[in-house]
Amino acid sequence: MSIWPEVLLPVPCSPVRCAMGRAAGVQCGQEPADREQPRTRKARLLFLNEHRAPIRRDGWAHMWARMITNANRQLAATHERAHAAWVRKGRPDGKQPKLLRVPAGTTMHDLRHFYASLLIKHRENVKTVQKRLGHAKPSITLDTYTHLWPDDEDTTRAAGDAVLGDVPPLCPAKLA
Repeated sequence: MSIWPEVLLPVPCSPVRCAMGRAAGVQCGQEPADREQPRTRKARLLFLNEHRAPIRRDGWAHMWARMITNANRQLAATHERAHAAWVRKGRPDGKQPKLLRVPAGTTMHDLRHFYASLLIKHRENVKTVQKRLGHAKPSITLDTYTHLWPDDEDTTRAAGDAVLGDVPPLCPAKLA
């Protein structure tokens, strides 16, 4: 059983959409006889509203604004607690907590890129990142994120440091 609910979505049929549907593995056939009852297919949705109904595009901006407001409220509360603890410790220099906020203009797409970079930083392979992001092919993932994966020089240098990092030098240090 999947944690994501399956929701029936209407799939209006047209010659172009039918061709696209067949390419994506969706069988939609001809234009439905009754336009009020379009054919449907199951799709897994990530974002549902409080009534477990899919979030429509027109309501997304309002929901996103609420999420940003709630995140900033929680960040402010965390800052207040950290600031109070800093004051109790006698206000040590350089230790004053900073108020963090969600940057203005942050979009869901920015969070998607953040998630991908997080997976890559923690050494997930291309196939795993591709599946998590829902890309059709690993090449799409690589085209977008290849600069984030460490190159061969980085990995071989790290491997050498891991093996030889604690070995003392054999030559004595030069005296200046």
